[in-house]
Amino acid sequence: MLIFGLIIALIGIVAMAGYGEARTTIREKSIATTTKSWNLNCTLTAGDNVTVTFREHALWIEGYFDTTDADPPVAVLRVYIDITPIDPQGNTTEFEVELAVTDPKTGFGAGIQRFVAWNITETQKGSIDTSVMLDNKSRYTGAGGTIPFNGTYEARLDVYPPRNATQPPSFLGFYHNVTVAEYPNSYLLPVGGATVAFGGTVSFLGVKDSIHLNRARTKSRKVK
Repeated sequence: MLIFGLIIALIGIVAMAGYGEARTTIREKSIATTTKSWNLNCTLTAGDNVTVTFREHALWIEGYFDTTDADPPVAVLRVYIDITPIDPQGNTTEFEVELAVTDPKTGFGAGIQRFVAWNITETQKGSIDTSVMLDNKSRYTGAGGTIPFNGTYEARLDVYPPRNATQPPSFLGFYHNVTVAEYPNSYLLPVGGATVAFGGTVSFLGVKDSIHLNRARTKSRKVK
């Protein structure tokens, strides 16, 4: 019983040691958001990697569309995102986001037109370093970049073909990436602690039984 208890306690110690293995992940965290607005002001920090995110108005899907040079042409709504430092030395950085009109033929939402992100292009280079938004194929993954200096910045949207001024995007926000430490094995701490306690109890009982057994053997020898 003593050896069995020690083995259980050792397993618990190993489990508790595994709890401390952290795993870092990168997540998007909102800095400032608004709803039903064409623009948003926000105080940003130099060196931060920021992305401007939006959701289209429900009625943008209605009306005229532009077309791409693809073969066959794709109907798109062009959304222009201006990111401007509110500072005399700041220059506007502009992105063009092409929202392609799709019409699913099967599955959920079949027959209902909707938008999907088609392409993102930097149409005007400004103060923001946009290179961090490029993937390994030099394609933009979002509208944003590295902030050059502390201050207030404005994100402003425009749409072509134009939509009604009373139909702003349903959501607009500044986001940045933050590194978060996660402990996926956190459950091992209580499990390991309980296992160590159980193993210790078993070991204690094993030692206690061993002492009683030795005493019994000693008494039996004296009787003989």
